[in-house]
Amino acid sequence: MPVQPLKNLIPIDDTRLLVWELTESIDDLLFQLPDADLSELANRTSEKRKLEFLGVKVAMKVLLEKEIAIKYDANGKPFLADNSFQISISHSGKWIAVMAHPNRPVGVDIEIPTDKIRKIYTRFLSLTEQEELSGGNNTNQLQLAWSAKEALYKIIGKEAVDFANQLQILPFEVKQRGEITAMHIPTKTYYQLHYIQNSAYTLVYCLS
Repeated sequence: MPVQPLKNLIPIDDTRLLVWELTESIDDLLFQLPDADLSELANRTSEKRKLEFLGVKVAMKVLLEKEIAIKYDANGKPFLADNSFQISISHSGKWIAVMAHPNRPVGVDIEIPTDKIRKIYTRFLSLTEQEELSGGNNTNQLQLAWSAKEALYKIIGKEAVDFANQLQILPFEVKQRGEITAMHIPTKTYYQLHYIQNSAYTLVYCLS
């Protein structure tokens, strides 16, 4: 069955964003990738990993309206074999999010709801952020803050690996859709991120 994803969620420049709930089987996904190089599939031993691997390929094919090989650099960052777009990929549970822009770096993160965020927020938020972001009492806000930093890391790379000390989330209101302002502390560079949060997932994305 053809993918029926949520596409074009953001009318920003030439940015493309796709969100997809993966309910297909491995055979369904393979059917949609007749020309893909699937040599890496054998390296995925579990069905979950195989589904994620194939799901990302199908999602990117739908997003870009053509089939392009996805490669990964030494740091695990994905890129297209023909460099026609800057891309970002995220998956959590059955949800996949892929984002692309012809020349500007992009970052996207999708997460399914979990209370575990309440146990780890002190690891990725500074003391100042903890005080400003509900003192750790608002699970939705903590999830958004985590996803925002994940999306930024995908843009900035290893210079943002220390979430608590290298990335700062400024105070923001929690809504179903909104914006988050963040700063890369070492370079004092500000970023504007956008988010969608509902009962199924938290999605944060950024166009650099």
